[in-house]
Amino acid sequence: MRQTPKLEKGETDSPSTRRWFILGVAWLSYFGIALSWYVMPTLQPKLMEIYGLSQSQYSTAFTIPYLVAGLLALGGGTLSDKLGVRKAATLGIIVAALGLMARSIVGGYINLLVPMIVIGMGMGLIMPNLPKLVSVWFPPEETGLATGIYNTGLMGGVSTGLIVAPILPGWSSGNIMLGAFVLALAVAFFLIVRDFPRGKESRGSSILDGLKAAMGSSSIWPATLAIFVALAGMVSFQGALPTGLNEVYGISMSTAGGIASLITYLGIVGSLTIPPVASRLGKQGIFLAVLSVSFSVFMVSAWVFGGSLVFLWVGTAIAGYLAGGTLPLLMEVPVFLARDEDDPVNQEHVGGASGLLTSAMNLGGFVGLPFIVTPFITNFSYTMGFIVAGVLFGLQALFSLFIRFPE
Repeated sequence: MRQTPKLEKGETDSPSTRRWFILGVAWLSYFGIALSWYVMPTLQPKLMEIYGLSQSQYSTAFTIPYLVAGLLALGGGTLSDKLGVRKAATLGIIVAALGLMARSIVGGYINLLVPMIVIGMGMGLIMPNLPKLVSVWFPPEETGLATGIYNTGLMGGVSTGLIVAPILPGWSSGNIMLGAFVLALAVAFFLIVRDFPRGKESRGSSILDGLKAAMGSSSIWPATLAIFVALAGMVSFQGALPTGLNEVYGISMSTAGGIASLITYLGIVGSLTIPPVASRLGKQGIFLAVLSVSFSVFMVSAWVFGGSLVFLWVGTAIAGYLAGGTLPLLMEVPVFLARDEDDPVNQEHVGGASGLLTSAMNLGGFVGLPFIVTPFITNFSYTMGFIVAGVLFGLQALFSLFIRFPE
């Protein structure tokens, strides 16, 4: 029988509040990079003009950080095994900041694509390390809450970026400001974050060991596929909705960006309120299936009836709230499995298993918009494209049937 390390009361913190400060600065770092990245959808027509981009080129440049982060996430986790989470993630934040500053150099397609690749490289160092921080600093009964909280950093940054984009002083100067902001966050992260609590040696295995254990779990694979299609559908809505509302319904880009931001602003509320209820009832799989399908129904309906601003605002808000509950449920799967004596994923493997989910999440975020949804938009209509995006997100319901959640 597997010997799972048990955490004694108070063992994860010295002092007890430090883990929350660490989570807070990790949240801010996630928030700052996501905000800086997601100013792009609201500015899409302007960016296509100043860079001379086609629709497909813009979609690729916008989503390329997901691809790069997905490919590098496991390597980023392995680097943290050597350098420590603090140094590896700080390096990632600095790299992302440099990519944002390089985005200030306007020109052709390459001038936008390369900085976005650099941003993705930074994300590849950051994203696999946040689950590792949570698994080390928080006891099992708090990992779900902590996971939900740090995921709201991504959601909040995405929504805020969509809203603040019109008030940037200019594209070039705005990117210098955003890059400097993220660079300041790197300094704060390095000064505040520690790899593990004082007096407690790391008990974790390497990311690669965690990955090997995860690959032997029957629940990790459906969770991986679920998070892949979730991001493929979600990013497609977030990335294409502002311009779609502008072109089809004549809604101003600033207002359209505000509407699109509801997906993730209300998602923050959903991520903090829905998973605890699902866990308390022991119905995580059912919740995941219902939330996935419900988001797609509400989001596509909001688009179809977009001529009514009230229906558009309300429908998008409800859809966002429902979607917010899905990501924390999926990202907490490695933690659930570590408590299951019959699963090969142990407590020290959580970081590696989370890295696998993170890679799949990022790859889905890259593939969905430029390669699946945009062709339907350009060849048929925005309506057809959003229906496809809804189907992608709704596929989580199918994969949820094969995930063994705790009873």
